[in-house]
Amino acid sequence: MKKPLLTIGMIFRDDIRCIERCLKALQPLRDAVPCELIMADTGSADGSREVAERYADVVFDFPWINDFAAARNAVMERASGDWYLSVDTDEYLEPDIVQIEHFLHNPQNVHKDICLVVIRNYQTYEMDGPWSDFLAIRLLRMATGKRYSGAIHEQWDFPEDQTPRSTVLNQVVFKHDGYVGMNEEAGREKRERNLKLIREELAETPDRLLRLLQFIESGQKEADYMEWLFRAVDRVREKAPNWERMGPPILRYAVRTAATKKLPELEEWTALAEEMFPESYFTRIDVAYFACIEALGSKNYARCISLGGKALQAYEDLRAGRGDIIGQMFSSLLNSGEEFERNIINAVAVAYLEDGKPRKALDGAMSLDFSQLTVEQTQNLTNLLLDLHLRSDVDTSGLTSALWEGINRPVPNQKRADERRAAFILRGASTFLPDSRERERKREDFHRPMYTVFLPLADQIPFGLAAAMLETTDAAELNALLNRVQKWTELPISALSHALSWGAVFPPEKNPMNLEDLEDVATRLSRNWAVLCNTLTQTASEDFAGSWQTLTWARTLALLAVQHCDWKDAEQSMTLARIFTKVERAFISGYYAPEVLREGNLYVLPSMHRFGWYCAQAFEALEAGDQLGHVRFLRAGLAACPSMKDMVEFLIEHTSALQAPSPSSELQELAEKVRALLSAYSPEDPAVAALKASPVYQKVAHLLEEDPT
Repeated sequence: MKKPLLTIGMIFRDDIRCIERCLKALQPLRDAVPCELIMADTGSADGSREVAERYADVVFDFPWINDFAAARNAVMERASGDWYLSVDTDEYLEPDIVQIEHFLHNPQNVHKDICLVVIRNYQTYEMDGPWSDFLAIRLLRMATGKRYSGAIHEQWDFPEDQTPRSTVLNQVVFKHDGYVGMNEEAGREKRERNLKLIREELAETPDRLLRLLQFIESGQKEADYMEWLFRAVDRVREKAPNWERMGPPILRYAVRTAATKKLPELEEWTALAEEMFPESYFTRIDVAYFACIEALGSKNYARCISLGGKALQAYEDLRAGRGDIIGQMFSSLLNSGEEFERNIINAVAVAYLEDGKPRKALDGAMSLDFSQLTVEQTQNLTNLLLDLHLRSDVDTSGLTSALWEGINRPVPNQKRADERRAAFILRGASTFLPDSRERERKREDFHRPMYTVFLPLADQIPFGLAAAMLETTDAAELNALLNRVQKWTELPISALSHALSWGAVFPPEKNPMNLEDLEDVATRLSRNWAVLCNTLTQTASEDFAGSWQTLTWARTLALLAVQHCDWKDAEQSMTLARIFTKVERAFISGYYAPEVLREGNLYVLPSMHRFGWYCAQAFEALEAGDQLGHVRFLRAGLAACPSMKDMVEFLIEHTSALQAPSPSSELQELAEKVRALLSAYSPEDPAVAALKASPVYQKVAHLLEEDPT
């Protein structure tokens, strides 16, 4: 075989989750460059070895001895390429390999010792969310003779005070998901293994800045973390060996910890980083990021704007490859990803608004790519949009439309777009609440209601139609708007209440609604008892003939009303009961065939339909003067639907025809005689039937028979 130009070396153990994806991602590079793949198995038992053997040129066993450098050096001893590329199984090479291919084929690069590539760390295994970049030394010219050193966080053993001849391949990106869960229970074993090795080395060299940095990166949950952090900051301040390389990332971690824990050292450590390492990206991006966000939280808006502006310039320089790129070779920039840049833009925009510069706030917000927002960023930007609209007179329509269009784009996938949309809708819904609108108007900086920010979206979402409804009292215009609603579950109920109060027709005549939507709207409307009753009264006064929409709407309202009524206001409750009966009579008679609506067949009806039928029969009996029939039907209705007991009791107690005066003493005496006579016979005796049919019994029957309630 032709001597390989490149050796790809890997060590692995029990990496079945990721190993094949890693090896597949390397195939384009292996096809483009003469190379070999050598892999060391340090003790796999999950099938990883079988996967490795399908891809690698050489797979061998290397018993694990708690020393990463030893394992990697065993791979290097078998390498025959001119260059050596070190890869981990939880890293996946991006398809764009043009830059590394050209580098390896260029003979001029024989004068280089190492190359740095981009390791892009993600926070989820799906790798579709936040990330941060790290420049890692992964490509070594084998002629240097260098080997790895360090049991943990191993590296090629160039002296720390010397910079090897290097170049940055900033278009060679390895996507990495190996840190996912490292700070959670799932990563505990790996975290504890690493920390054990780091502590062993710190015990020998407690002031070595590289080891202090490694502990700070991995030991954030350790009880003595702060002790080691303060020690590291002091060593940097004293300019201990290798302070120029290790100092920037150490101070960056110090500032992050101070900002997170609200430590008094925040300002001191921020100033120290700016003084000692003003050109480092760890200062220009990470330190500035944490300090900027903290300044916004502490309402130091001028400082937030200043720090944010510097950080945004640093992001631009980083993308262009300007400045101290090599300085990132010992640690990852925590906030280099685009997600963090968007956070800075939003923070600065908020600071501009609070500082009385709304137009600058608007310009900043408009510079964002809304399709890239996370759910949290969508929430934050929606808050900014609403505040900007409420507190200023700048034209926010362009921002509203662009934000809505952007967050609905399926980037990186439809799931994320749906989550962003839900966050936007949830925050926007609160602006339609009457209490919220009242609080807005009492603010000294009030310019216009928040909900009007949605007016540009009238053709896209119910919020836009709802805002238009609240802005008019014209019944014809309200009817036209209601006829355009498609998603009734997203229409704020306050807008419908407003429309109904100004004479709008509902359900809309040209926009038929299904039962589920009618029930949803009615349920939300029922949270305001007065609105529910008024709407029901108005709807029940209409002619139901030929309009199943109106009848169904009336019945839905009536069912909710009788189920929520406390039956304490006699006049209102009796009116409600009669409306319920009227609506039920019309609905049931139209919904069911006549043969079904016979008392012997009612068992096939749902319980509330049976109750409604019995209520209708009860009122018909009462109107015909049949009080006992009225009571009998009410009792039958209660048996069909026990949950309506309060309504039945109310009707019996408040039906004047049933409220007979107290019987006279003579009538009571007659009743006692009849009762005694009845007790002398068996209930089946024909004499009992004859007695009950007599005029004497009829006079006292209401005293002898069971109380209807």
